[in-house]
Amino acid sequence: MAVRKVLTIGKHEKVLRTPSQPVKKIDREIKTLMQDIVDTIEANPAVGLAAPQIGVLKRVIGVRLAYEADQEKEELHPPIILINPEILEESEEVENEFDACLSIPGMLGYTDRKVKIKVRYLDESGKKVVREFTGWDARVIQHEIDHLNGRLFIDLIKDYKDLYVVVKDKDGNTQHIPYTQIIAEGEKKTATKVVPVLPKA
Repeated sequence: MAVRKVLTIGKHEKVLRTPSQPVKKIDREIKTLMQDIVDTIEANPAVGLAAPQIGVLKRVIGVRLAYEADQEKEELHPPIILINPEILEESEEVENEFDACLSIPGMLGYTDRKVKIKVRYLDESGKKVVREFTGWDARVIQHEIDHLNGRLFIDLIKDYKDLYVVVKDKDGNTQHIPYTQIIAEGEKKTATKVVPVLPKA
């Protein structure tokens, strides 16, 4: 049981792009993995984490539900574990909201994700669960399941205008600077046309 290092795309894209294998048996190794995921979520703190992000290519994710509501109360729900999660149904309705990721530090982007999903998974004890998730919870789970399939949120970015760099100003306040603005400033300083390139599958 430990807080694990989170792999980032700069050095570990190959691992992050590799699809994960289903869990066949909840043995000691998987139980340790589940606890490591929870510990790492709590330590960062994060909303969710998938096993590939700590270098384990197994279909296990941890998510913190009701995160938006909990932030207002300043008391967060503990993460729950989903093993072999599979989306059975999804709404036609999508919502364009932001995605961020521990494996792509310092960036966030606005992506379209389904508003409502039905997911089948095994819980920590190995019990089969079928549950519906909506809103932010649905977004987080879709994000983490994408990790299990070797997909990152930047793959969903339709336009560079939807991508932002997260920076702190001199007072320590967080600001979201448009990626296109960063590129434009780079072109001014270097007098060179900058062609933005993001890692893609």
